Amino acid sequence: MKLPSLDYLFNKSKESFLRFPLTILSSIVAACIGIYMVEFEDEIKNFFPYINLLLTAALGIPLYFFVSISITKYKFNSNLKLVSIIGSTILLVIIYFSLPNSNITHNTSVPYIRYGIFNIIVHLLVSFIPYVKSKSLNGFWNYNKILFIRILTSALYSGVLFVGIVLALYTLETLFYITIHDELYFQCFIFIIGFFNTWFFVSGIPKDLDALENIRDYPAGLKTFTQYILLPLLVVYLIILYAYGTKIVLNLDWPKGIVSYLISCVSILGILTLLLIHPYGNLKENSWIKKFTSIYYYILFPLIIILFIAIWIRIDDYGLTINRYLIVLLGVWLSIICFYFSMGRSNIKFIPISLSIILILMSFGPWSMFSISEKSQANRLHKILEENAILKKGRIHNEVLWETDSLPKLYSKEENTNELLLNDSIHNEVKSILDYLDDYHGFSKIKPLFQQNMDSLTEIIIGKDKFLTEANVFMRTLGLKYVHKYSYAISNSWTYSSKHNKVVSISNYDYFLDFNRYNNDRNKLISFKIKGVEYTLAFIDQDLRFTSENDTIIFKLNSLVDALENEFGNNNQSDIAEEKMTLKASSSIFDMKIILSSIRKQEVNDTIVLNYINGRLFLK
Repeated sequence: MKLPSLDYLFNKSKESFLRFPLTILSSIVAACIGIYMVEFEDEIKNFFPYINLLLTAALGIPLYFFVSISITKYKFNSNLKLVSIIGSTILLVIIYFSLPNSNITHNTSVPYIRYGIFNIIVHLLVSFIPYVKSKSLNGFWNYNKILFIRILTSALYSGVLFVGIVLALYTLETLFYITIHDELYFQCFIFIIGFFNTWFFVSGIPKDLDALENIRDYPAGLKTFTQYILLPLLVVYLIILYAYGTKIVLNLDWPKGIVSYLISCVSILGILTLLLIHPYGNLKENSWIKKFTSIYYYILFPLIIILFIAIWIRIDDYGLTINRYLIVLLGVWLSIICFYFSMGRSNIKFIPISLSIILILMSFGPWSMFSISEKSQANRLHKILEENAILKKGRIHNEVLWETDSLPKLYSKEENTNELLLNDSIHNEVKSILDYLDDYHGFSKIKPLFQQNMDSLTEIIIGKDKFLTEANVFMRTLGLKYVHKYSYAISNSWTYSSKHNKVVSISNYDYFLDFNRYNNDRNKLISFKIKGVEYTLAFIDQDLRFTSENDTIIFKLNSLVDALENEFGNNNQSDIAEEKMTLKASSSIFDMKIILSSIRKQEVNDTIVLNYINGRLFLK
C-alpha cells in the first residue's frame, strides 16, 4: 500500500479549504475561542460573550457547509453566491444576540441548550438540501451514507491523534521533567475536535454529487449490522413496549411519564434502521424489507397514542418544559410520518424535511419551545405561591431581606420565614421549578415578585461563589430552605402562623426561650435549668406539658388548634393575630405565656396529627 505524499496531502487540504473556506474558518474561530477560555478561565469575569461567540462559530461550521454544498449542487451565480453567504452570516449574528446572556441568567450552560436545537436543525438541512429537487432516492441515500461514514472516520482519526499527542506530552513530562499544565491537554482536545476534525471531514466530501445517483454498490457490512444487530434490538424494544401497553389496558393504570421518552427513542431507532437498509429493499432477495417497513409504521400507531397520554399527564401535573415540548413535537412528527408511509408513500426524504420544518417553526417566536415552557413554569410557580399565601398582591410575603454588608455571604436575621406554609411535596415542586428555570431559562419572569434587586444581588453572590446557584438564592429569598424533602405516607397539610414580629417584648417576664421541633420520638421541646432546678417543655398527647421536680402544668394546645380550625378551616393561614396564638398558665413558681409562631397539622397514614410547632416561652 502506497502512502500519500506530502504534496498530495497539501493539495488535498488546499482543495478542501477552497471548497469550504467559511466552514474551516468557523472551526478555527470556535477552536481559538475555546482555547482562550480555558487559558484565561480565572481572569474572565463574564463568560457569556465568549460562550455565545463560541457557539455561534460552532454553528457556522454546519451552516456554511450547507451553503457551500448548495452553491456547488445548484451552481449559484456570483450574485446568488454572495447573497447566500451574507444571508447566512446575518443569521449567525441574529442567533448570537438571541442567545441568553448575563442579563437573563448566571448559568452559563443555558446557551448550549438553544445551540443544541439549532445545530440539529442545520444538520437536518444539510442532509437533504442537495437532493430536495431530485426524484431519485439513490443519490440522497448515498450522500447521507458518505456523511455518516465521514463523521465516524473523522471521529476515529481525531481520537487517535488526540491520544497520540496526550501520550507524547505525558512522555515529555515524565522523562524530561517538563512541566505540562493540565489545561494544555484540554486545549489540544478543543483544537483537534474543532479544527482538525472539521477539515478532515470536509476533505472527503465528493465534488460531483450528481454521480452519487448511479452508485449501486452498497456496503455489505452495513446491511449485516442493521439486519442482525439493530433489527433484533428494535423487535425486543417493541415487544417490551407492547407488553407495557397491554399492562396499562388490563390494569386500567395510567402510563408512566418515562414511557414517552422510551417510545420516542425506539421509534427513532426504528426509522433510522429502516433508512440504513432502504436501498437493499429494492433487491429481490430482500423483499421482506419493504414488507417490514410498511408493517412497522402501523405498529407505531398504538405506541404513539400511549406517548401522547403519558406526556399529557405529565404536562397536566407539572406544566410544560423544553423536554416535554420536544416530546409533543416528536409525537406529532411521528404521527405525520406514520400516516405518510402507511398510505403507501416511500420518499424517505420526507423524514428529515418534515422534522426540520417542525423544529424551525417551533424554535422561534412567542410559540417557541423556549418561550412557552418558560411561561408555563413561571405561571405554575405563581399559582403555587399564591395558593400557599407566599405571594400576595404580586409580591413575596415575608421575603427574606439579605444584609448587604454581609454579601457575598447570605445573611439575614430572619430566614426560612415561609418554610411552614408548604408541605414537603409542594416545597419540592417549588425547588424543582426554580432548578428548571436556572438550568434552561433564567429568572426574568419572576424577578418582579421580589422587592430586592435580584439582579444586583445574584451578580454579587454568584460572581464570588461559583458553587452557589441562582435557584439557591431565589429559594432562600422566598423564605424557603433550598433542600429536597422526603415525605413518607404524607398527603394533606395546613399551617397556621402568627404575625411575623422581629422585635419581641419581654416586659413583665424574667426569662425568654425559643422552641422549635417536629413531633417525633423525641417529644421534648426544650429543657433548661434555673437556679439549679431543671425544667422541661414537652409535646405530649397533642398538648404542651411544662414540668419540674415538683410541678406539672398543661397548656391546652389542642383546644387552641380546634379554635383555629373552626375559624380558618384546613387551609394555610398566615398573619394570625398574636392573641389567637397565645397560651397562658401559672404554677406555684411561675407565671407563663407561650406565643406560637407556627403550627402545622398533616394527614399521615389517614390520621390527622399536629407534627410541627415552634414558638416562644416566657417565664415570670
